[in-house]
Amino acid sequence: MAFKRSQEGLSLLSFIWTSAVLIVIALVGFRVLPAYVEYYAVEKALQATLNDDKNQSAVQIRNSMGRRIDSQYIDSVKEGDIQVQKVGNAVVASVSWQRVLHMVGNASILLEFTAEAER
Repeated sequence: MAFKRSQEGLSLLSFIWTSAVLIVIALVGFRVLPAYVEYYAVEKALQATLNDDKNQSAVQIRNSMGRRIDSQYIDSVKEGDIQVQKVGNAVVASVSWQRVLHMVGNASILLEFTAEAER
């Protein structure tokens, strides 16, 4: 005796719901991805600036970082935002910034970044 096998899979309503959730996740991801790419560019530029010349002063580090920021089209960080400190025998350069990404209506995403490099 053969039993009637029930259909398996998504109904139309659950397909629409699942698609809507995936579309929202993709849109948020596409909005946030450039900010994280910029963060990694800042982090890499900061480390490269410190590794260039071991005997740079704080002003020279800021100027060098400013040139790197300009050449890499980094918009969120300016030369004056960079803090250079000497901690023990190490030179630590750091920069913090926020990025507000408008989504829809009055909804926005706030991203806070801190990049730090040490030599």
